[in-house]
Amino acid sequence: MSYDQFNYTVQLNITGRHCIVVGGGNVALRKTKSLLAAGASVTVIAPDILPALEALQRTFPALSLCRRKFRAGDTDDAFLVIAATDNRSVNETVAEEAVQNRILLNVTDDPGAGTFSVAGTYDNGNLHFSATTGGNPRLTHLLLEDLRQQYGNDMSAFSEFLDGQRAKVKDLLPDTSARRDFWRKTLTLQLLQEVKAGRLQQAKENIINAVDRIGAES
Repeated sequence: MSYDQFNYTVQLNITGRHCIVVGGGNVALRKTKSLLAAGASVTVIAPDILPALEALQRTFPALSLCRRKFRAGDTDDAFLVIAATDNRSVNETVAEEAVQNRILLNVTDDPGAGTFSVAGTYDNGNLHFSATTGGNPRLTHLLLEDLRQQYGNDMSAFSEFLDGQRAKVKDLLPDTSARRDFWRKTLTLQLLQEVKAGRLQQAKENIINAVDRIGAES
């Protein structure tokens, strides 16, 4: 297994995109859940499919289940393909077709055969953290747990609060460089430390006061 070639980090917009997961076990379940959560339209292809995957259909109408073996041409209209069976030969067949069709490909048992890998993630509101450790799942888990403890609900609430304040500042300061200077002076590492220390309301008030000063000077 090789992760060294995956050195360009991106975030994909897969809302409404057709994605295929080949495999019906626990790995396929995890991959399918993450794709559906990102808004994708997912087709799972496998002769044997976990009941948990069947249950997902009640929540996600965009999920289709094909209880059969992978067939040539199954990836033709896909945006993204994940080969997640426990059969190396099947995964290789899926990979060959996806590569030929120039489709984004993840092979769970042989990352080097694909074109992308999936980082471990921690999501809280509009905070999204990713961590990769060269294929060490335990270390990835610990790093994400550390992020979860450091940047919990208060930081998520602060991030959402800032979205509203940024809209106000944009109205008050139409000039891009002026807005950039304002946020450089106002949103500081020290302010983030206040949030992490549990002083969320104080951090919010600092931002509100700074925005109010712009309004008073306008």
